[in-house]
Amino acid sequence: MYDLLSNFNGKYMNKTNLISLAIIAFFGASVAHAQSQNQVGSEHSFYGELGFSQIDLSGAGGDSKPIALRFLVGNEINKNLGLDILYTQTVYKDSKTGFDASYNGLGVFLKPKYSVIQGTEVFARIGVVRADITASMLGSSQGSDIAYGLGIQTEFTTSVYGQIDYMHSYDRDNVAAKGFTVSVGSHF
Repeated sequence: MYDLLSNFNGKYMNKTNLISLAIIAFFGASVAHAQSQNQVGSEHSFYGELGFSQIDLSGAGGDSKPIALRFLVGNEINKNLGLDILYTQTVYKDSKTGFDASYNGLGVFLKPKYSVIQGTEVFARIGVVRADITASMLGSSQGSDIAYGLGIQTEFTTSVYGQIDYMHSYDRDNVAAKGFTVSVGSHF
């Protein structure tokens, strides 16, 4: 199965195809949601987040923990499912003697979620990430991979919320990227 996925990722998942897939999925979900809102009522369905991530990069040559800024735009398909598009960009490299690393990634995720109490929900994410990892000791790794994570989100106001999540974003060519993100989001 992994050979099939890695062949698919290498052959079809370049950056342009991933961006196109993200845009099509996002607008497809938006249209489906708009149709369901006309039947059920109107609520805020789109949301955006800005977060800081400490990415744990590891490989045969060592490990590094760069800090990244994560931008996320999403759409609530229904009360238990969302669609997220996120972009992560390194803003601070973990510079050690002779070791410098960065992570950049673009991903599309389904976000199943469950409300545990009023205003607080737990969620998972599963999707595909196109990543570009550069490290002086690990070399460079580019490609697409299955990504997944878990998190918790709580509302501060009716439109502003906070979130903590853990994502396993990449694991190819003996290079792995994972880490925690703390973010603030808003419904619009």
